[in-house]
Amino acid sequence: MDKQIVTKDIFASLVVFLVAMPISLGVAVAAGVEPYMGLTCAIIGGLVATTLTGCPLQISGPSTGLAVMVLHVVQNFGVSALIPLGIITGLFQIAIAVFKVGHLFQATPPSLVKAMLSGIGFLIIISQVFILFGQPMSSDSYMNIINLPSVVSDGVNSGSESLMFGGIIVALVLGIMYFWSKQKSIIFHLIPGSLVAVIITAACAYFLNWDIPKIHLSSNISEIFASIDYAKGYDALSIKLIMYSLGFAFVASVETMLCVSALDKMTHTHSKYNKTILAQGIGNLFAGGIGTIPIVGVISRSAANVEAGAKTKISGIVHAVWITLFFFIPAVLEYIPIASLVGLLFFVGFKLLDLSHIIDYAKRYNKTSWIFATTFILTISVDLLIGVVAGFLVAIFILLFEVLKYDLVVKEEYGNKVLTFTGKLSFLDLPVLNRELKDAGEGVPSNLEVCLREVQYLDPAIKEHLDQWAEKMEKQGVSVEIKK
Repeated sequence: MDKQIVTKDIFASLVVFLVAMPISLGVAVAAGVEPYMGLTCAIIGGLVATTLTGCPLQISGPSTGLAVMVLHVVQNFGVSALIPLGIITGLFQIAIAVFKVGHLFQATPPSLVKAMLSGIGFLIIISQVFILFGQPMSSDSYMNIINLPSVVSDGVNSGSESLMFGGIIVALVLGIMYFWSKQKSIIFHLIPGSLVAVIITAACAYFLNWDIPKIHLSSNISEIFASIDYAKGYDALSIKLIMYSLGFAFVASVETMLCVSALDKMTHTHSKYNKTILAQGIGNLFAGGIGTIPIVGVISRSAANVEAGAKTKISGIVHAVWITLFFFIPAVLEYIPIASLVGLLFFVGFKLLDLSHIIDYAKRYNKTSWIFATTFILTISVDLLIGVVAGFLVAIFILLFEVLKYDLVVKEEYGNKVLTFTGKLSFLDLPVLNRELKDAGEGVPSNLEVCLREVQYLDPAIKEHLDQWAEKMEKQGVSVEIKK
């Protein structure tokens, strides 16, 4: 292999590592699990998924977006439920690859994806408020929204010194991240703002001797793997968990495939979708096997990989090696305050929320606005999975109305009224059709003619309804002729 390409890949791996390290820790915190799980997830993503993938520049690991779904599993089924969650997700994705339908996951309405991301952003922000103020979250999203004002007011009124220092750190992280995002120089792209923010705030906490919660990692790796409880994982298995895991697998697969699609546009390449989803599935079997967070192909780290000049999958594999090295020297990471990760996730949450999208869809007030509103509202108030499924149903319903719609032209000729239908008539049109037939039947002299010759599709339910309507009109003394 060309040494120049290898050199570029090694450099890119360092950039991706610097982006992935704080994000992986932050996702673990947001998911309600131990920080080391974010690292093990990133390692599996690099060493397993990247090695086998059909999209060489994609970086897999813990997803900020799906952290809220992992949190739901942990809150409702326990940490051990991550074992069946990962295994079911893996089997689902392997099945996708076997049946060669990976590319179909691109068929997702953009408004649904944007609503899902905005909803995830909102939930991440809410969850970090609870973490910052040291309050437990409810498993019901709507209760967290309701309780938010009291959590904030109680925390502020407590006058806690630790909370005050934590607030300063969050503000510092947000300020640094915002400043970094506005800079155009290449150096600001090569050195991630998240890393700079974490290092600066960790240094402040250390040198100013602030007594605030910090990351804790076990110094004995064997203890981590010894803590895997397969029996509890089996006990957590239920129909409810299986159904939720299948939903999680679906959303994770959508995010992964959208990431592949975005990378293909960025690099002008053609990835192998089914090979990529197979790699994700195998990676998730590993993740489930050690009870860690499931892996997902993530666009933020993948885009950083491309921008850093990566050419092959070497960069993704080597970035996992760098993370593994830090995994074995946990003392370095234990200087990082939890508040630093909270600030980082606040920034990510606000970017995902993207208020401009919400305002834009509200102003449009069209069919795509309904998809966005349904997905967003149900995501933040009930659950991400419920929001996505409901958004898909609304999108399908709108599609059916668009595809199976008809036009009606009513003309009066020589004392007769002619109703000419064109397009497609389905049972979904019955309410509107019934009203139009009622209007057309008013004030008719003696004859009605219904022309269906230009109808491309005639639902049996429509035919039956027209026959019944014709019979009713003839009883009223009106002659009706239906021409097909």
